[in-house]
Amino acid sequence: MNSLLRKFAVTALSVTMVTSSYGLPGSSGAAYAAAEGTGVAQAYESLFQTDNVIDVKVTIDDADWKSMLESPLDKDYKKVSVEVDGHKLDNVGFSTKGNLTLKAVASMDDSDRYSFRLKFDKYDKTQTLLGLDKMVLNNNYADPSYMREVLHYEALRSIGMDVPMTNYVNLYVNGELVGFYTGIEAVDDSYLERNYGDDYKDGVLYDTEEKSYLQYEEGSDYSTITEDLGTDDNKTKLKNFIKTLNDMPEGEKGDIESVLDVDSALQYIAGNVVFGNYDSYNGDKGHNYMLYSDANGKFTVVPWDFNMSFNGYSGGGGRGTGTAGSTTTNTNATNVSIDQPVLGISMESVPMINNLLKVPEYKEKYLSYVNELTDYLEGIQDRITGLANVIRPDVEADPTKFYTTEQFESNIAYSANGDAAGGMGEGMTPPDGTTPQARPEGTVGTGATDTTAETGNTQRPGGNFGGGQGMGSMAAGSLTTFALNRLANLQEQLGREVTPLPETSENTSTDTSSGTTDKTISVTLDGRTIAFPDQDPLQESGRVMVPVNAILEALGAEVTWDKTAKTVTAVLNDRKFVLKIGSSTATVNGTPLEIDAPAIIKSSRTLVPVRFISEGLGLTVDWNQSAAQVRLTSK
Repeated sequence: MNSLLRKFAVTALSVTMVTSSYGLPGSSGAAYAAAEGTGVAQAYESLFQTDNVIDVKVTIDDADWKSMLESPLDKDYKKVSVEVDGHKLDNVGFSTKGNLTLKAVASMDDSDRYSFRLKFDKYDKTQTLLGLDKMVLNNNYADPSYMREVLHYEALRSIGMDVPMTNYVNLYVNGELVGFYTGIEAVDDSYLERNYGDDYKDGVLYDTEEKSYLQYEEGSDYSTITEDLGTDDNKTKLKNFIKTLNDMPEGEKGDIESVLDVDSALQYIAGNVVFGNYDSYNGDKGHNYMLYSDANGKFTVVPWDFNMSFNGYSGGGGRGTGTAGSTTTNTNATNVSIDQPVLGISMESVPMINNLLKVPEYKEKYLSYVNELTDYLEGIQDRITGLANVIRPDVEADPTKFYTTEQFESNIAYSANGDAAGGMGEGMTPPDGTTPQARPEGTVGTGATDTTAETGNTQRPGGNFGGGQGMGSMAAGSLTTFALNRLANLQEQLGREVTPLPETSENTSTDTSSGTTDKTISVTLDGRTIAFPDQDPLQESGRVMVPVNAILEALGAEVTWDKTAKTVTAVLNDRKFVLKIGSSTATVNGTPLEIDAPAIIKSSRTLVPVRFISEGLGLTVDWNQSAAQVRLTSK
């Protein structure tokens, strides 16, 4: 189904009406009124155009900022001033956010790239940002494409589902660019009012933790499902909903429509199976959705947290569907059967899927949503290309990104040899934040830890907001490769004409005209090869950039990293080098040294141009372009 493209402008002074339609693949933006017209249009909708990149500038007391970074798991709010796309507010709440991903980043010794939330009414209940009370800034953990959340929300919006709005954000803290983030409208009061109208306060919003499968348990208080807004004494409405869902006669509606907006559930289920999102109710985690009950106890499914959509999380891998007599097996997100839209869990374990889809009318409606979302997928390659063109400059400039620009490009490119089936790191699930990943041993320049005397903690040089320990292995597979393979599979299942997969040439090549090569660049020091286990040297803007700490360590230098100043300091013989991330000036024994490109961070490593190696360290440098080799010689 093709929906009408719409754009919508609104001011903070007067908002009276909005035309209801939905964004399409390739659209530059969309307005977001509730599908059934019951919601209240909000002035802040103008900030959330899908392809919009805005600046969010946070001013925070240095001590509070330091406290946040030192104790991120506390998720304590700090009082800040903020400017969002030119709109300034004081006394705003600012905190870290997340669960498993927050713990994962907190466990890294080389990155503080947390997700954050801004609560505009935290300290002044009458204050909002053009009507918005809360916004979250997601760090794109495990998603080198920066697109998974944005595209999934956009697709659900295209079939009429009420979902949070999105945009892109360059986040600045105290004047310094922290990173390029995905902005999401939080599911809070303003979201509920926008979608459900002025009477939303009479309802209750529930959030879900892992294993919120909605299975009826006599006497249970359903501890994994918690009240977020509003009050439901003894969870009476929630318990009634879960019991009614589980009591549905097989193949019949029963009383389910009195307690559930069935369309919202079917849309959510269809979106997860079409786009391979199994870090959800469709997978073994059984979370990442909310439930909003109106005053009468009728629940609506509210989707949340799509950063591992498009096969970012494979959810347990292959197993039988759990249906007696069935020979169909879901082995991965690419070929999951639309008739049994689960992965890593049996149909019987998730009654909101199993019981609803046994009703012929609901099954037919669900399949209509699958067809509409397949329509969306048919334009996905152009949509990805167009969105990449919008965000590419900001991705390249992102000083703290978990992945390199090259990984971004490969994640949005189609590869005939790519693994369309495997999720993160060949099926790995996200780390739980407790077990650091091992580093290679027995190689030169492996990035041995250095000890900070003041704290006693071990840290790797590479940046307070660096690329993240081992994040390269945690990257989801190519977004485009999965999307196009999934499209062909869905078309086959639905009996539609199958779109041929692109023809590609996977051969490596060298572009000598531009002075670049896609060969792996090697580095030798006095004839000995230096190993770079975390980040290879690369060419960027015509300059060869090399991981400096590995070279310094190979020379015997003592290397330390200052998290506050974001500087690498190295002491070698009688020389002291200080290099600040993002600066094109270094110092040698206090004397400024201009270098032809600023130091950058890639995959948690600090890279500098070869010129710094020659002028700063006094080494002779020879670059062999055809062999893609840097030879360093001590003088």
